[in-house]
Amino acid sequence: MQQVNDMGIPDGFRSHRWFGIHFVIWHNNSPGIYLYFMHYSEDGLTTKVLVSAIWILDTLHLSFVCHILYYYLITNYGVPTSLNYIVWSLPASVLVNVLVVSMVQCFFAHQIYHLCRSGVKWLVTGPIILFVLAQFGFGMETVILEYSDLFIRVHRNADLRA
Repeated sequence: MQQVNDMGIPDGFRSHRWFGIHFVIWHNNSPGIYLYFMHYSEDGLTTKVLVSAIWILDTLHLSFVCHILYYYLITNYGVPTSLNYIVWSLPASVLVNVLVVSMVQCFFAHQIYHLCRSGVKWLVTGPIILFVLAQFGFGMETVILEYSDLFIRVHRNADLRA
């Protein structure tokens, strides 16, 4: 039988399922990285470094997401006022995600550029690059606004305590 707190929320809010989903996704990616290095050893160093960096950043992103889930669903379980504050790992997670997505999209734009005929290379990849830059800019803006909100709230609370 499930325990329910004063607010009517089931105990733990099934947080173990969220952790499990994220680890399953990560464990599906990790063998893919291993297979990539085993079967595509002739790829250039730049591609190998890109794949390694994306895997490392994906691992970092997973750890930030786990911290977010732990903070909101376990540490501050049943504390609705904790939702008024942004935990530090949320903007960090968005930052890492923006970096990963931008790296992958730039790689694909590079591949498309080399696959196109010489007359239409920039016609095809130009808009793609513009959209990648726009996505990167808006993502960085989101991270900056989240961190500035976090910074303002921390200092406002410190001023109230003083």
